[in-house]
Amino acid sequence: MNQQPRIPDAETSKRLIANLRSARLGLQEANLLLAELNAQLAHNIRQQRLRMVRRSLENLKSESSVSEQQPQQV
Repeated sequence: MNQQPRIPDAETSKRLIANLRSARLGLQEANLLLAELNAQLAHNIRQQRLRMVRRSLENLKSESSVSEQQPQQV
């Protein structure tokens, strides 16, 4: 009762290796697509933050110009 796995023939080995290579390349492609998506999302977040900072700066400038135009009451 020998339960050791048998070594597949050469044709089966070639087919299995080709399937493994194909799966590896598919995973590599998916990984690169995810990395690209991650980069795009990071870029979008940076752009959003930049717009928010610029909007805040514009609000501060407009508030300060309005307060400068109104005379101070004591």
